[in-house]
Amino acid sequence: MFRRQSRSTIALAALLATGVLAAGCSRGEAQESTATGEAFAEPVTISNCDRDTTYEAPPQRIVTMNAHVTETLVQMGAGDRIVGRGYDDREDVLPEVAEELEAIPGLAEEYPTWEQIVDLEPDLVVAGMRSAFDEKEGRSRDALEAAGIDTFLFSEYCGEGFPDVSMLETDFSQLGRVLDLEDGARALTDGIVDQIEAVRATLDEAGIPGTPTFFYDSGEAEPMTIGGVGIGQLIGEYAGADNIFTEGERPYLKTTWEILGERRPEAIVVLDYGATSAEDKIAYLRNQPIMSTTPAIRQDRIVVVPLADFFESSRMATSVETIARELYPAAFGG
Repeated sequence: MFRRQSRSTIALAALLATGVLAAGCSRGEAQESTATGEAFAEPVTISNCDRDTTYEAPPQRIVTMNAHVTETLVQMGAGDRIVGRGYDDREDVLPEVAEELEAIPGLAEEYPTWEQIVDLEPDLVVAGMRSAFDEKEGRSRDALEAAGIDTFLFSEYCGEGFPDVSMLETDFSQLGRVLDLEDGARALTDGIVDQIEAVRATLDEAGIPGTPTFFYDSGEAEPMTIGGVGIGQLIGEYAGADNIFTEGERPYLKTTWEILGERRPEAIVVLDYGATSAEDKIAYLRNQPIMSTTPAIRQDRIVVVPLADFFESSRMATSVETIARELYPAAFGG
């Protein structure tokens, strides 16, 4: 079932909305960079993944390690300060950032190496997944910071799950302060909060409590699904897709077809990525002996969502709307 936000979270959303109206910025608009590299009037200290970092001035040379991080910083208005980006093979770029993103040098199909990073002499490296700071690959946060390069990791991967949208609000607010782009950060945050809250409000008005849903990531011998602590769980709550696997302490977990058969999902969300296409995944589910008996398959209630839309970014709002509209078209006038 949908987990309501705390009053403090709702109040923050309202405050952000007020700020955006005053700034005259709509969702998705990139803000012009106002930072000049001049020192802050007072040093800015933030705590990210239990690491306290103090900034004397806004970073001017940034390396982004993940595609959704690059998009996010461009949306905030820091695109002109990104000197290199990882995952440069992504084709499904958000239209509103495509032109600016293409002007940013791509460093690697996946993560850049330590040498590629330090050669650019960045003052900040921002990542959206823990694997970006892989110690075995020599680019841990400790190693980068020892080289005088500050780091920031989206809290989705700090290890404590994604309990509610306030985690995104905190991350984006901190980045806004550090980059001296608080208006851009507020505008982006407001757009995300407004969109997911509007979807949920529509479902509530239609009297829709939710549908037991299986989120199919991958796997045939052992199906992989989302757990109850990640952003997928939160997306499902807003979209009326009640995750049937809320146990565990990880964002993703493995299960069995027998357990899936017992829990009888009434809808399926297929995460589209990798070498196996969404069409092939769906074909497998239709022919899997146990899954073929579930209400979800019998009623053909299957939604496909790009895995790229299941990260801490404006894309999460897109996935909420996509799932909700596919499962409950009548609620949206369809």
